[in-house]
Amino acid sequence: MNPIQRITATKQIIVCAGAGGVGKTTTAAAIALRAASEGKKVAVLTIDPARRLASSLGLKELDNVPTKVNRRKFTAAGVEAEGELHAMMLDTKTTFDEVVYRYAPSPQQADRIIANRFYRNISGTLSGTQEYMALEKLYELHVTGDYDLIVIDTPPTRNALDFLDAPRRLTGFLESRVLRWFLLPYMKAGSGFMRVANVAATTFLRVVKRIVGGAVLEDTAEFFVNLEGMYDGFKERARAVQALLQSDLTSFVVVTSPTEESVAEAVYFAQRLNEARLPFGAVVVNRVHPKYGDGIGARTRQISKLRAQEGDGALLADLLDNESAFMRVVRREERNLRALASKVPRHRWVRVPYLEQEAVDFRGLVAVSDQLFDTGGGPSRN
Repeated sequence: MNPIQRITATKQIIVCAGAGGVGKTTTAAAIALRAASEGKKVAVLTIDPARRLASSLGLKELDNVPTKVNRRKFTAAGVEAEGELHAMMLDTKTTFDEVVYRYAPSPQQADRIIANRFYRNISGTLSGTQEYMALEKLYELHVTGDYDLIVIDTPPTRNALDFLDAPRRLTGFLESRVLRWFLLPYMKAGSGFMRVANVAATTFLRVVKRIVGGAVLEDTAEFFVNLEGMYDGFKERARAVQALLQSDLTSFVVVTSPTEESVAEAVYFAQRLNEARLPFGAVVVNRVHPKYGDGIGARTRQISKLRAQEGDGALLADLLDNESAFMRVVRREERNLRALASKVPRHRWVRVPYLEQEAVDFRGLVAVSDQLFDTGGGPSRN
């Protein structure tokens, strides 16, 4: 049983992490597809706005609510679906609205926050918001108990823990004492504005008001006033999410390609996950070029002589040139993967070869899942 098989069989949450462009979305979808074909009820959540997940699953679109993939998609690809596959794409703004209604002391207070212009501007763009809402949605799916397995495709990031640190960063902003101190003269108390002896804040606000306008400051102050009583809920959920991610129910899969830069980032990801006591399960090395023997090793002079010959000599020379270039790529990848092996044992790896076609449809995902689960023949077939 390879590490991906073991993780899928024993865990309830799989977090696919890694840099951009290494195939995280495809890996997450392929893992979810296989688990569903083997009888699990699975939800796969993507944060990728490029809609690759929807396209590969044969769906017109995905939204913030899980959409069930029709069994006919499995059948058409030659796969027998014994379970269910549900897919969704995070809508950051909608999820933030749901969080506000969950933690607000009253529906009226939630309505005021949702209608606030400052909130509408930051709810989808504030740094850390997307990551925080992805974790919120992950936790929400988990606590429903509706799914045997949840697979999440995380946003690409160069810092392994940006995704996991998002709740702390977002709540830190919302609780910013410096910002609230400057906004005190604009915070309403009862029917009028608070009158405070805060010369520094008043002077600062006078300058800012000329730049952004008084309405913006009033909206910002009103937003923070309406958040009163909600901070504990934000922090409590953040702690619960952190505990879930560190639990035995969860495993992290680091996805990489065999390029030098991607391998270096994968090593960094794995190390940081271990340092944070997060359960690191496996590395998926994606798009590895196959090795066919040790190469022909034709010399440049030999190729030049062939190219000068009449008939098929030039064609053979081109083939030898291509073979030489291909072997340079293979040797470079092998060197990079030896560096990976010095940090992450090979028994924690799963290799996915460079396939002839991208996984742009359901059959492509099946082909990737066959490689991930190392069965050769894939899941049970019709």
